[in-house]
Amino acid sequence: MERLKELFTRGLFQGRHIKIKYAAAVVFMVAACVATLGTMAFTSMASTVQYEVTGLTVHQNRTALDVSWDDADAEGYEIFLQQTGMRPKIYLSEDPFCKIELDVLDQEYRVTVTAINQIGGLSAATSKNVKTHKLRQEVETEKDRYIGLEDKKRAIEAEAHGNITYTSSDPSVVTVSKNGIMRFISDGRAKVTINVAEGDQYKAAEKTVQVIVYPDALDTPQMKLAKKTDTTATLRWEPVEYAKGYVLRKYDPAKKRYKDYAEFSGETIAVDLPRDQAKYKLKATATVGEDQIESEPSEAVKVKSTAASAESYGSGHNLMTLDGSNLEIVTHISGSGGASVPQSMSLVGDKYVVTYVDHGGSRGALVSYSNKGEYLGATGISGMGHANGSTYNPNTDLIYTVKTHRQIRSASCSAYDPESGALEKDFTLPKVTSGIAYDDSNNKYYLSKGNEIYVCDDDFNVEKFIWKRARYNHAQDIGAYNGVALVCTWVSGNTSYIDLYRTSDGAYLGSYNVPIGEIESCFVDDKHLIILMNNGTGGIGDAILRTVDPIAIP
Repeated sequence: MERLKELFTRGLFQGRHIKIKYAAAVVFMVAACVATLGTMAFTSMASTVQYEVTGLTVHQNRTALDVSWDDADAEGYEIFLQQTGMRPKIYLSEDPFCKIELDVLDQEYRVTVTAINQIGGLSAATSKNVKTHKLRQEVETEKDRYIGLEDKKRAIEAEAHGNITYTSSDPSVVTVSKNGIMRFISDGRAKVTINVAEGDQYKAAEKTVQVIVYPDALDTPQMKLAKKTDTTATLRWEPVEYAKGYVLRKYDPAKKRYKDYAEFSGETIAVDLPRDQAKYKLKATATVGEDQIESEPSEAVKVKSTAASAESYGSGHNLMTLDGSNLEIVTHISGSGGASVPQSMSLVGDKYVVTYVDHGGSRGALVSYSNKGEYLGATGISGMGHANGSTYNPNTDLIYTVKTHRQIRSASCSAYDPESGALEKDFTLPKVTSGIAYDDSNNKYYLSKGNEIYVCDDDFNVEKFIWKRARYNHAQDIGAYNGVALVCTWVSGNTSYIDLYRTSDGAYLGSYNVPIGEIESCFVDDKHLIILMNNGTGGIGDAILRTVDPIAIP
């Protein structure tokens, strides 16, 4: 009996075929048992319960067969899997189900299940035939579109069931090895087709991926000045093949080099710019994987301000009257730490920084507002002086103020950090002045004193002298925009003017009449004229005002 148990365990229970030499041994051992046990053993075997296997179901589940049947409360079950013309395979299960992995599909299989009784006998077999089918498959790749540069390589790394081959639609653009390694030959577009051969379990499959090969450098954009209005100039260019973006560069006269000015998407072919006196270049860019490629910059295009061709006048000429009909209040303002008199204002990035002093000039402050009028903070500064004029230079990141009070004219200048208010340096201007302005379109400083305007380089060396002819009243401060000096003059009461002079030839270009009180300072922010008013003789109070609409500064 022990030998029989061993045979079942080593043979049937492990799914092996019973060899012929063991069959004879089994017959011999059974006969011996019958002879030895006699009638008692025969009687015992005859009384053994036989088990019926019912409810057999067989389903294909991917590459396997799910076999199940009703539980017969047997000791175990034998499952026979037979393919036409092949010897059966035997599987054992203690439970009424079994999962059989198949190496070959698209075949018909016969599944037979028997129950094993208490002494190892088998019940009557229950069988079912099932027709299997090969599975459809999808070729998996990291991407459906691959990009690369000339003379670079990239692996497709396709995944599928079966032998994979690759084919390029244009080997002059991209070649692909038997292992799926693409080599980018020249710029262009192509397709790589991935074929998977049919196997024992899966059907054949195919996938096509797009390939774009970029050149080592993009073509140089061709840019031109398309149209002009009183306030803007339009730069236009032809789209550059493969470009994913464009970078517009503007010439910085202070640094004597071009700096990045704005970035645009690859779909952009035109941009409107303020009528600044400036030169621009354009380059195309693209990011290819971890590589950044670009073009050579375009030829420079010069955008001239309207000042270069603006009509000049020999005597007073009103360009526009600025009052409540076309001015809006950005914010009402107040000083800090006893410095209560607003004297000047600078544009620092997108902030408006007002200089405040007391009447003696011993106490001062820099008070900041956002361009929406939000109060941002104040920094007290002792000994600022009258600070009748101030300006900000983005290249030095300093605010320059005219320091001492000598009938509101001085040759002493102080430079402060706009954030901390720390004094960076004191120096002497080449001329006594009441107003100071920096023009970033030409990297020049403008100084005003009464009827006089001085054009200085970035070291404050006087290069040009302009005699102001429009009026002979007190010049408070001066603004600068695209080669135009904007002289702020208060006559008396509510009467103030902003007189415009072209610094290239000293021509008077007209005036803005500001009949709303004492004007202190002005500058241009995004084509809007920004004005600082003091004491509000016109009833407005201390305030920052802005033109409602952009102004065409000549």
